[in-house]
Amino acid sequence: MPETLTILVAGADPNLRGEFADALAGVPDASAVPHFASTPTAAAEAARAINPGLIVVDQTGDLKDLRHLVEELHAAAPGTTVAAAFRPELFGPEVSESSFFVEATRAGARDFLRRPLSSADLGQLLGRLRRPAMAKRQRTGKVVTFASNKGGVGKSTLAVSTACVLATRHPDRVLLIDASLQMGVCSVLLNLQPPTTLTDCVREWDRLDESLLRRLAVRHECGLHLLACPADAEEAAAIDDQVLSRVVTLARRTYDFVVIDTFPLLDKVILAALDLSDRSFVVVESVVPTVLGAVHLLKLFDRLGYSASRLRLVLNRYDSGLGGPRPDDVAARLGRTVDYIIPYSRKLIAAANLGEPYALRAPTWWGFGKALNLLVDDLDTMTAMASETRPADRKASR
Repeated sequence: MPETLTILVAGADPNLRGEFADALAGVPDASAVPHFASTPTAAAEAARAINPGLIVVDQTGDLKDLRHLVEELHAAAPGTTVAAAFRPELFGPEVSESSFFVEATRAGARDFLRRPLSSADLGQLLGRLRRPAMAKRQRTGKVVTFASNKGGVGKSTLAVSTACVLATRHPDRVLLIDASLQMGVCSVLLNLQPPTTLTDCVREWDRLDESLLRRLAVRHECGLHLLACPADAEEAAAIDDQVLSRVVTLARRTYDFVVIDTFPLLDKVILAALDLSDRSFVVVESVVPTVLGAVHLLKLFDRLGYSASRLRLVLNRYDSGLGGPRPDDVAARLGRTVDYIIPYSRKLIAAANLGEPYALRAPTWWGFGKALNLLVDDLDTMTAMASETRPADRKASR
C-alpha cells in the first residue's frame, strides 16, 4: 500500500475546503489526508505540526504576501513541496499570469493548480509526489480528538479513559489537553488540582516551547500528562484557535500522543483541533435525539472536508436493555459503520465521583475494559510502523 500523504491546504477562500475535498474524492486510489488553514499564522503552525508532504497555497491578491507565505511555509516544513493554486480571472491589469508564476516560483512553489480544482490536475500532482523520499519524513506525535454534537454523552470520560490507557502503555509520552474551555472536567475526573492551565500558555507566549509545555502540564500517577482547561470563563476568553494550534503543534513534537477533549460546539477553537487531528472520535449515545444530531454533525464534517478515514464513530454507554436504538439502527441512521461500542458500566459513575479513572482497573477481557482497549489498539497501530524514538525525550521519560 502507498504511504498516506498528508496535505496542508492554506487559503482564506471559504470555498477552497469543499473544492479541494471534491477534487480529492475524484482521484482514483488517492491515499491522502487533507488539513486546512485559513490564515497565514495557522498555516505556518500546521506546517510545523504535521510536516506535510504537500502544501497547497491559494492565490492572494498581493504577490508579496504570497511570496512571504510560501517562504514562511518552507521555513516551517523544510523539504515540503509547495504548489500554488490560482484563479486566472482574478488577475488584475497590474498582475499578469506570468508574473504570478515567476513570483511564486521564486518564492519556492514547485507546482501549480488551476482553480476551480479538478481531480485530473490534482491526481497528476499527487502522482508526481509519490517517491521513496517521502517515507523518510520526520515523524511526529499523533493527535486524537473526541467530539460530539451534545454534552452528557460521556465524551470527556471516554477521552480521559483513552488517555489513561495510552499512558500506561507509553508512560510520560501522552498529553491530554482539556479544550472544553469553560466546562472542562478532565482534572476532576483525574482528581488533580493543576497549578497551571492552558491560560499559562498565553501568559508565557513569547517563551513557550516544548520544554515549557511539559512543565505547564501536570502529571497523573498513571504516567499521563494533563494540560487543564482555564480556571473560569474570563480566562477561557484568552484561548483562541491560534493559541490551541500552537499548543498542539508543540505538543505533537514532544509527546507520542496528544488527546484532546472538546466542547460540544463547533467554534474556531474546536475546528483548529479537528484540523490538526490524525484521528477524531465522534461520540454518540443510543438515544434518538442524540443520533439525529450526530447525523447533522457528520454531514457538516463532510462539507468541511474532513476525510471519513480519519473519523471513528463510538456508540458510548450502550445497554441493550434500555430500549434505545440498536447499533445497526444507529449505523443505518448515520450512514456509516459504528466502529466501537462501549458498554454501559455503573462503576464509571462511582469512579468519576472519586476521581479514580475506572479504565485503570477495569478488566480487559470483557465489558468496558475490553471495548476501550480495542479502541486504544487502533491508536497504537497508528505509530506501530512509525515510532522513531527521539533520544532526548526517551531519556527524560525514564
